[in-house]
Amino acid sequence: MNKIAKTSNQLFFIQNMFLVVLFFCGLFCASHTNTIRAKRQIPNDGNFTGDKLKDWQVRVADQTTCEEDTVLLVKILKSLGASLTESVKLSEQEYTDNYLSEIKEVWQCLVVNHKGLANSGESPESLRAYMANIFYLTNERHCKSPDETFLNGQCLPISTENWSEHCPEHMGLYDGPDNEGICDCLELSGEKAKFELPQIFSDSTGSCHPQNTRGPCEDGQWFVMKNTAQCETVPEGCPTDGHHVYWSPDETSVAKQCWEIGTRGPCEDGKLIHLEQDKEELKIWVRIFK
Repeated sequence: MNKIAKTSNQLFFIQNMFLVVLFFCGLFCASHTNTIRAKRQIPNDGNFTGDKLKDWQVRVADQTTCEEDTVLLVKILKSLGASLTESVKLSEQEYTDNYLSEIKEVWQCLVVNHKGLANSGESPESLRAYMANIFYLTNERHCKSPDETFLNGQCLPISTENWSEHCPEHMGLYDGPDNEGICDCLELSGEKAKFELPQIFSDSTGSCHPQNTRGPCEDGQWFVMKNTAQCETVPEGCPTDGHHVYWSPDETSVAKQCWEIGTRGPCEDGKLIHLEQDKEELKIWVRIFK
């Protein structure tokens, strides 16, 4: 069988398999409450045949849960990736484009179903590296590593929590659209994110300033984030040190006051004022390659 015919057959097989995945996503990517767990476990031998494809169609009818579906999604992602790599070597652009389109859809479904990833033998980090390599092969990324971005004609380490020497002071290097580097204010994580207000960018100064400090504002004002960065009159009695907030735990019953972050404030005994946190489990997945 010649290479082009072989590739065509691979594409036909993968496309059929992918239809099953799309059906999976139609059933399980939306929230649901009455899910029936599959009676049989997903095979781990990595081999897919026509019979096994039919078997998966039966399992779909049996409403396999998302956690179990993730194993299949990872296998299909890798199968598509192997076929794409071969089509790139053979300079078969049409097949490459088709594989890439399907890979992106499988990846999006994996993001939705990421909680079952532990059963697949992969981690979010390993899959990010795999996807970065796929996009690098197809010229959709400048940099092969998922931890690098393209700035000033070279691939540089992404640094979002620590100052990057390639950016102005107090700014980190982020990965923007099309793998192009962007300098922006440093982000906070862990305990710092609980008890320190993040810095925000000022168009007037071209640099970052801590929230609830004077920053680029006039005397008697502080720099705050309310949909956009802006200067506001400092509430009476509030220090502009970046550690105090003007806040009420319940505005219907308690008037806003100036409170220091990390103190008890108006909280009940044993609790401290701290900043709301995003769900850590989703942090790695929001960095999806476009």
